[in-house]
Parts: sequence; C-alpha cells; structure tokens
Amino acid sequence: MDRIRMSLRVCQIRLRKTFTTPRFYVALLWIAILFHVMTAGIRGFCEQTGVDVTFWMLPFMTRYNGDQIIIVLGALLLFCDAPFLEPNSGWQILRVGRKSWFWGNMLYIVVVSFFYTICLSMIPVLLVFPNVGWETGWGKVISTLAQTNAAYTFDQEPLDYLIISRFSPQEAMGLTMLAIWCLSVMTGVVSYAGNFLVHRGFGIVINCGIALTALLLSKFSSITIGYYCAPPLWMNIASYKWQGYGNGPSIAYVYSVFAIVIGACTILSYLGIRKKDLNFVEEI
Repeated sequence: MDRIRMSLRVCQIRLRKTFTTPRFYVALLWIAILFHVMTAGIRGFCEQTGVDVTFWMLPFMTRYNGDQIIIVLGALLLFCDAPFLEPNSGWQILRVGRKSWFWGNMLYIVVVSFFYTICLSMIPVLLVFPNVGWETGWGKVISTLAQTNAAYTFDQEPLDYLIISRFSPQEAMGLTMLAIWCLSVMTGVVSYAGNFLVHRGFGIVINCGIALTALLLSKFSSITIGYYCAPPLWMNIASYKWQGYGNGPSIAYVYSVFAIVIGACTILSYLGIRKKDLNFVEEI
C-alpha cells in the first residue's frame, strides 16, 4: 500500500505541474485551431437552418492525415520531456524508490492522455456552441452533411457516410476516444523509453516518425498497407474492418498492436530504471 501511495503521489506532483504550465494548453490550442476550421461548415449549416448539431462530432475530426498528425504531435508536446527528470528528481527517487517513481510516471502518462482525449472530444462541441442539442442518434445535421452535398455550400467536404452507416453514435465516439487515448499513451511510453534508454530526444524522433507514417504510407504505398502499419490512421474508425466490411485492420488487430507496443516500452523502461545507477540517472 505504501508503494501504491507513493506512486500516486509522484503522479499527483506531475499532474499539478502539467496543469499549471502552458504546455498542456498549447497542445489544446493547436487542436482547437484545427477543429475550428473543420467545424466551420457545421456551424454555418446550423446557423442557416436553425437546427442544432448533436455532440457526436469527434469521429469526423480524425478523418484526414493532417488532422491525425496534429493530434499525435499534440500528445508528443505533452510527453516530450519524458522521463520527466528534473534537478530534484534524484532526491524524489531516493525518497519514494525507483519502482514507485517509475510507476507514478507511467500512471501520469495514462491520466494525462485520458484528460487530453476528453478535452479533444469537447472542443468541437464548444466551437459550435450554442448550436448544440442532445439526441441519442446522429441527428439531422450530421446525417444531412454525410448523405448530401450540402457541405459543399460551406466549402467543406461531406462528413464520412461510412461512419454513420456502420456505427451508432455511442460506438463511434467510444472507439474514436479509445484510439486517441491509446495512441497518446503509446506516444508517452515511446518517448519515455527512447529518451531514457537511448538518448534524450530519441523518443521525440521516433514519435515524429510515427506521426508521419499516416501521410507517408498513404502517399507511397498501398492504402491497405498503410491501414496496418500507421497507428495515426486508427483514429479514423471508417478504416476499420467492421462486421465483415472494410479493407482495414480489425479492432482486435489495432488494440493488440497498441498493447504490444505500450507493454514492450513499459517493460524495457522498467528494466532500465532498475539497472541504471542513480548517479547516472541524475545526469540524464
């Protein structure tokens, strides 16, 4: 219990610092600017027709490669300083122990990724407010913009009809948020492992490469290969193989890969923190 309490304390200290410094809010500002452009057509349609849009907008915000790259880079901004070693880290490690310090950092990555995901789901709602209404279905606005050419009137591409035809709003929101959360956690642990085990900055380079896989693989290889090899593409649930339809990966494949990468980076980092000499850790 003491070890769990100390890990929670380490996580709490990191969270307090995160929410009282600009980095978290800068990452959200990037996303807000991106989503402001993407929701322009929805806002215009709502204002012209007087019909409110439902809350289920996030699955349509992760459709394009550029959107996916920005979301990953936003997560990278949050974790670019992993393994979160500061001038007083040596004393903190001595007080709580290496294991508690490590698991506190891992918990921090999971919790911050969760808050990041929740904020991303709320930003589109705030951007179209007050033209927002509650409905358990997709609603008239999303259905119309996905099934007709009305979006072109507002200089916007139609919303992806595959999403509303394959998924309920709750399924679409849940799967999209889960993908963003897992991808953010993966970004954090890859940064942690790369920066800690290899060299500071190596994790950032790896994550930038992961962020660009969506664009590079879609441009220079078969789209089917891209679906299986580019984690950012998994935020677009229209690419999933769902109930036998689609050319993309299955949900089982997507989350198996997430689990393997997150688990491997966590284990390697854990072994590293146990073996590295404390004086060496302080010098990183």
